[in-house]
Amino acid sequence: MSLRILIADDEELERRALRSILSSIDGRELELLEAANGRQALKLAESTPIDLAFLDIRMPGMDGLKAALELKKLCPDIHVVFVTAFDHFDYAREALRLGVDEYLVKPASAEEVLGTARRVLARIEEKRLANAAGLRSGRDGEQALALLEKELLADLGSSSMDSGRLRSFFSLKNLEHYGLLTLVLRPSAGAKHDEAGRRLALKRVKELVERRFSAASWHSILQEGDDELCCASALPQTGAEPDLSIKSVLDQVAGDAYTSLGYRVLMGACYLKEGEGGYPFVAARDALALARVDRPLALLAPGGSGGEGLGINRHGSATVERALAYMHAHLADNLSLADVAEAVGSAPSHLSRLFSRQGGDTFVRVFCRLRIAAAKDLLRSGHYRVKEVCAMVGFNDQAYFSRVFRKYEGVSPVDYRAQ
Repeated sequence: MSLRILIADDEELERRALRSILSSIDGRELELLEAANGRQALKLAESTPIDLAFLDIRMPGMDGLKAALELKKLCPDIHVVFVTAFDHFDYAREALRLGVDEYLVKPASAEEVLGTARRVLARIEEKRLANAAGLRSGRDGEQALALLEKELLADLGSSSMDSGRLRSFFSLKNLEHYGLLTLVLRPSAGAKHDEAGRRLALKRVKELVERRFSAASWHSILQEGDDELCCASALPQTGAEPDLSIKSVLDQVAGDAYTSLGYRVLMGACYLKEGEGGYPFVAARDALALARVDRPLALLAPGGSGGEGLGINRHGSATVERALAYMHAHLADNLSLADVAEAVGSAPSHLSRLFSRQGGDTFVRVFCRLRIAAAKDLLRSGHYRVKEVCAMVGFNDQAYFSRVFRKYEGVSPVDYRAQ
């Protein structure tokens, strides 16, 4: 059974190396063709049907992505392997979209090339023997999908990760009509561990999360950091109210962690329904700042206030930025100017002058506005009653909280939540 293989790469040494490796495949009658760019590859395919193409992605004139698309039009049954030095998410995602078989990253060893070629050739022969032109192997795109997951895990939990990137990954796993949950978990301050102890604790928390999420039919990727665990999950859309089921599962995780570890694990979560967008790990970390030992779970939606209208310019002074971050992480605490100044390595008088210089408002008013901004996010999420929000953002008296909220927002917390 004769098989025709095309090698397209603008570097002659790369073409020679691939030809030499592929020529060593035993037991098959192979015809090897070469092209120096995408256009030459198409010209060959116009006159000669191609069974398998090894394409470099970065080629002059017409790159491998475009060439693969055009080759599939000329040879609908062609199998494609990308060989590239660029191990990037966008390339791997496009490779999957085009239906390529494998994705090799240079420099690929002879064993990797031979293994890839043998797998793809076996699929071609199986396809011919089965006489099923549309049959796809279960390993199609496996390497490309692994690359996507590897790169996602490296960035998991970062504020720059948008929901579109996460949804793209899950959609490639046939999880398109799903809600999206992002979660950041961190042991409470009462947990005293050395580095080895922290890692062991996070590993146990990860196992608890995986078990509970799997039982709930949530599809997840998780990444352990130095002192936290980040998670992104695709949740099936059901007729039931999703917030209740999410809280139920996460409450079970919190209970399991306390039973297993002997202390609380704080959790900040963000849930997006199908079609909703934003930067969910930003919201998850904002939620984590509101979690407390007596209320270890906080759940927010993305796209909240973002800290606007604080009465201060949060940019322009590194000290002010650190102070605001510390204040945001301790909204439920009774902070003083001296507490914050000590935390950021500044004198109280100097920090007070910086606050005035950055916007003219006092520390007390800025801290109050931070609390109100967080309260708005919590109320907007619809997950919490006014009484709960009051406690989460550091107000001990609900009546006083309502008066302050009305002063800044012009409506009561109850009316704001109803909106």
